[in-house]
Amino acid sequence: MGYDGTKPEKSYKIIGRCFTNAIYRVAVLELATNAWKVTHCPRSHEELGSHDGSSSVSLNGNLYWTGYKYPDTGQCFIEMLDLSKEVIKIFCILPCKANKSTSNTRILSIYKGDRFSVLQQSKRTGEINIWVTEKEIGNGDNGDDVVWIKFMTVSRPDFPILLSHTSTSYFVDNDVYGKSLVLCCPSTKPRQAWVYIVRGDLCKKIKIDGVQCRFQSSVYVPSLITIT
Repeated sequence: MGYDGTKPEKSYKIIGRCFTNAIYRVAVLELATNAWKVTHCPRSHEELGSHDGSSSVSLNGNLYWTGYKYPDTGQCFIEMLDLSKEVIKIFCILPCKANKSTSNTRILSIYKGDRFSVLQQSKRTGEINIWVTEKEIGNGDNGDDVVWIKFMTVSRPDFPILLSHTSTSYFVDNDVYGKSLVLCCPSTKPRQAWVYIVRGDLCKKIKIDGVQCRFQSSVYVPSLITIT
C-alpha cells in the first residue's frame, strides 16, 4: 500500500507486482476511484537484478525492497516502486555485497521514521551487520546522495539463522541506554515465532504465544481508517 507523494492530498493505492515473460507488471488499485489498472515497467529483469524475497517497506508513499546482481557484480541495492510514476527502478546501492546468491539474508527496515536500515546476516557464521542511512530520505529523493553508516554488529552463538525473509522483521534504535535491536522471526524446530531483543551484551528471547507458523509483515497506515 502507498500513495503519490508528489500531490498535496494523499490518494492511497494498493499495489501488486509480478514478473512474467521478461517484463515487470504492476497492478494498481486507486482507492479514490476504485479502479484497477496494469502498467508495464520499462526496465527488464536483467537491468534490475534479482529480488531478495524480502517484504516491502513503505516510505513517503513509495514501496522499497532489496535486490542484488549475482554473479555479475554481487552488487546489492534498494529497488523502488515509484507511486507517482507507477514504475519500478533502482533507488540506491547498499553497503553490503552478495558473494553468492544464497550466502546472506538481507532485510530492509525503516529507521527513525524517515530513514532506511538494512540488516545482512551471513548464513555461514550467523553474524549480523546493520547499516542505517546518515540523512532522512525526503519525498522526491532519487537516491544519488544516500550515505550509509555502520550501526551495529551482532555475533552471538545463541542467535537464529534467518531463513525466512517474509516472516522476519526488525527495527533498531539508539537512545540514552545505547543501541538496540528488536527482531521478530520464526523457528522451524520448534515451529514457533519469537522476539529477540539485543542491547550490548544482553539478549532476551520472548515466545509469541499462538503463532506457530510462517507469518507476513504488514504496512500500517494510521490515517487511512479511523477506528472508533
